[in-house]
Amino acid sequence: MLIGNLKIDDPVLLAPMAGYTDMPFRLICRERGAGAVYTEFVSSEGLVRGSEKTNDYLVFDEHERPIGMQVFGHDPQPMAESARLIEAQFHPDIIDLNFGCSVKKVVKRNAGSALLKDLPLMQNIANAVVRAVRTPVTAKIRAGWSRQSIVAVAAAKMLESEGICALTVHPRTAVDGFKFPADWKIIAEVKSELSIPVIGNGDVNSENDAARMFKETGCDGVMIGRGALADPWIFQKTNELLHTGQCSTVISILDRIELCRHHLSLEVNYRGEMEATTMMKKWYRWYFRGIRNASTFRERLVRSHNLSETQEIIRELKESVCADPALSQ
Repeated sequence: MLIGNLKIDDPVLLAPMAGYTDMPFRLICRERGAGAVYTEFVSSEGLVRGSEKTNDYLVFDEHERPIGMQVFGHDPQPMAESARLIEAQFHPDIIDLNFGCSVKKVVKRNAGSALLKDLPLMQNIANAVVRAVRTPVTAKIRAGWSRQSIVAVAAAKMLESEGICALTVHPRTAVDGFKFPADWKIIAEVKSELSIPVIGNGDVNSENDAARMFKETGCDGVMIGRGALADPWIFQKTNELLHTGQCSTVISILDRIELCRHHLSLEVNYRGEMEATTMMKKWYRWYFRGIRNASTFRERLVRSHNLSETQEIIRELKESVCADPALSQ
């Protein structure tokens, strides 16, 4: 898949997810076959104001490349200026415009998916950003604001006309959030109208889902979000299935426990012991799925106050699984 002059060898990508796609998790996904990764989305206004916290979201390791940086906002000029700042300071491979986020604090600022209600403003933003930088500019949209206003095709054609190099389509509306299944037919409709790469997103929870999305929509790439939280190996397994027609990779409970330990180590290096110990608590429900009676260990981990205690609990969990394989389903 070509995005501008950027070649993506394996077009199965990690989606930007607030609170999850930090540097450690992006590295984990790149190690496991993600063709490209994206930072958590950042505010254009925060970047222009020089917010240190906003800039921290964009720090990355060279091993993560190709990497995209996603920005949101409602005003063309700050959006263009933030893109210039990102390009000059971080030199990403892609700058991505967020026209799809439906989180209340974003849409109340007339940003994210709220712009699906104002396509002329979306067009002005895309125009300003594309002309401000040399980095390939991409965008992500939803199907529309509501099911009474599906505008994906119109928005997509307009964005392509303004020089957007690739488009990610999440085929749910902003109002619906995640209440209904993703309508992949909308991805196919967008793909049929565009010459730039179209990346599908939504309800991809396994390598079989990803392969089916490619087949059913004709999309050029698949972007995986929540499916990667449950299974960071989904990229490796999808690539294997696409390249060979089958997937022989089997991930065990012990593999997940070991990856959890690795993730914790990466977070400690990135954040320091105290912050990493706290931040990892949201991950245990993902890593320890499929282990019977793991709730006791999860509760202890959530109550843990320091790194050594956390490491000891994870070690005990591993020992319990090794001693009694029946704990794993």
